[in-house]
Amino acid sequence: MYTGRKYYFITIAETLNITQAARTLMVSQPSLTQYLNKLEKDLDVMLVDRSFTPLRLTQAGQLYYEYLVKMRKDEEALQIALQKLKNQSQRPLMIGIPLQKSHELIRRVLPRFVKERPDISVSIWEGTSSTVRERVIKGELDIGFGHMMEESDSDCVVHPLSKEKILIICNRANPIVAGRESSPSQPLEISPQLLSSQHFYQMSKEYYLYKVESEDMLAHGISPVSRTVMSNLIAIIDTIISMPDSGFAYMPDYVMNEAWPRSVSGRLAYLRVGDSNISWYFSMMRKRGHPQTMAAKAFWNSVVTSRIDTK
Repeated sequence: MYTGRKYYFITIAETLNITQAARTLMVSQPSLTQYLNKLEKDLDVMLVDRSFTPLRLTQAGQLYYEYLVKMRKDEEALQIALQKLKNQSQRPLMIGIPLQKSHELIRRVLPRFVKERPDISVSIWEGTSSTVRERVIKGELDIGFGHMMEESDSDCVVHPLSKEKILIICNRANPIVAGRESSPSQPLEISPQLLSSQHFYQMSKEYYLYKVESEDMLAHGISPVSRTVMSNLIAIIDTIISMPDSGFAYMPDYVMNEAWPRSVSGRLAYLRVGDSNISWYFSMMRKRGHPQTMAAKAFWNSVVTSRIDTK
């Protein structure tokens, strides 16, 4: 309850009893009566009709009561908003990054920002592209990074950073490849029928890549004879490299560009089904329609103006 003198009249209007109002406000009855008399004198209007028991508000009194109630609500809203801003300024900037891209992205983005704004603390949360997006939409993260098939998003403001290919890979010595040359820029064309008799390594369902590869398999009628579900792209590549006929996997080309030396990348074959070319965007995102903190604006602008390409 507000007990500031400017809101005393609210209690008088709601109790319609000076004695009860004084008790509620924990002031003496004479001082509250003096307050009411002075208020009416200052406003040059009668607010309370004292000829009734309980008291009655005059038309002016009702009007002034409604005015005070609105003022108090506005003041409460202001205090809440100011406290929220204060809390935001005190907490670190919350950024979400997919675990598979974490090392490379942090290396490219953070040093520049820390140098520009050493006054801003940053907290990094690692997950998947899907979980990062979910937490951005919930307001739990100020800014997120993640993969998406489109350049825009209905729930998020999106800034694409790079466009990446998604290829099917296998060991270069795999009998299906038969020693033919291939590269991420010039993948070999392969039929869905051949792939349907093979083993595939797949990401688990919480990863966006699982959705992409599942939809492509369905679109081309690819039905692998067996699958191994893993949640680490590097481990999948390592497994494929270990044996010529170990299997196949959908793989974003950034993994080869960022995580593997050229000598290792050359031990893989790169394939596509027919004339299908799959690509997605790696983007920075923030919640649409949600006010940004000063720290979030500074970070967003730092990434945008640096024209960072994560490949």
